[in-house]
Amino acid sequence: MIEFFSCRPNLEVDDLAPAAAFLREVLGFEVEVDEPEMGLVLLRRDAVGLALVQSPTPGVNATTAAYIGVTGVDDLHEQCAARGARIVTGLADHPWGLRDFVVEMPGGHRLSLGERITQLRLCRPEPGANDRTDHPFGHATEQQHQTWIPTHEPGFERHTGHRRAPGSWCEVPANSADDR
Repeated sequence: MIEFFSCRPNLEVDDLAPAAAFLREVLGFEVEVDEPEMGLVLLRRDAVGLALVQSPTPGVNATTAAYIGVTGVDDLHEQCAARGARIVTGLADHPWGLRDFVVEMPGGHRLSLGERITQLRLCRPEPGANDRTDHPFGHATEQQHQTWIPTHEPGFERHTGHRRAPGSWCEVPANSADDR
């Protein structure tokens, strides 16, 4: 069986020192490898690794270079602000179940930092109601917004929310009875 178990973004910068200092001092990363002759610094915090790669013409993403999942995003946001980080997008909740913010580090790379605030479950159409074939997503019901969410026990739980295509993801509050 093939398994993907980590990802380490390589962030190009023209000066390693200020970018490494930001990651250490603001976000709490630790240096694993520091090879200035090679133009490389590898950093890690918990299960997240980042590489700083020195380049005379560093490429910087127009949006964000990485999305780093965390716990305690509110505390981390407060910590970043207190340590003088440039917060380019403030703390916000998103309809896809994440709460996050974006910081810009020296060299221009932007990092999204966030945590899941709702669980996502695969929505299913109501049983026995797949008799429409003219729906753009295939079979659907007149009451498309009523879906069935698989639970850990055999069966389904009714979820009423936004109109969604059968088989799409829907949100269930993280503290719901289904979140076991």
